[in-house]
Amino acid sequence: MKIIIPARLGSKGLPLKNRTLFEHTAKTIPENLIRSVIVTTDDPIISVQAKDYGFTVIRRPDELAEDNTSVRDVLMHVINSIHTKPEELIVTLYLTYPQRTWEDIESAINFFLEYYRRGLADSLLCKKEVSVHPYLCLCEHGVDGIFGRQLIAHDLYRRQDYPKVFEISHFVSIFIAGKIYNLNSNLYCDTTVFYPISNTIDVDTQKELDQFNEH
Repeated sequence: MKIIIPARLGSKGLPLKNRTLFEHTAKTIPENLIRSVIVTTDDPIISVQAKDYGFTVIRRPDELAEDNTSVRDVLMHVINSIHTKPEELIVTLYLTYPQRTWEDIESAINFFLEYYRRGLADSLLCKKEVSVHPYLCLCEHGVDGIFGRQLIAHDLYRRQDYPKVFEISHFVSIFIAGKIYNLNSNLYCDTTVFYPISNTIDVDTQKELDQFNEH
């Protein structure tokens, strides 16, 4: 198993947030797995932080540190850089979930392995309840956006008839290394299983960071 932590320097929502959040993920890693952790970053400060924890650091090329860079491309760069075996289990931990514990991660791994060993899954993401059903969402259009068009066309008015949906979350992301080419830019495909989690803070703004610090 390899644990990959993406930690680029840039962030529009909350500048330098990964420097602030790094330790919250780093300190959850058990001592016996420290040598399995790879941090991919273009930030010299995070590189020092990661090495202090004993993690392996891979310098992320500038072209893979843009705002529109696909995390799948970043992970492919890591996998190719360390010559990962196709059957290797890859666990990706975004730094934006500072409430996540190792028990959460281990539970997600066990959930994935249950279905992987049955030949039903090649990857895992997480899911949580939605606050607003997409059937209630409209896209703005027309002059000054004063009109609305259904995001999903339907003619249902009873909420009991709405299909069950969930919000995708990258709280924990798991996949088999050789299957990364099957994943889309959001790291899922038809053989992705979704592990249920409770609502948790995903830090991308100062307000969300403040909410975490208040806990």
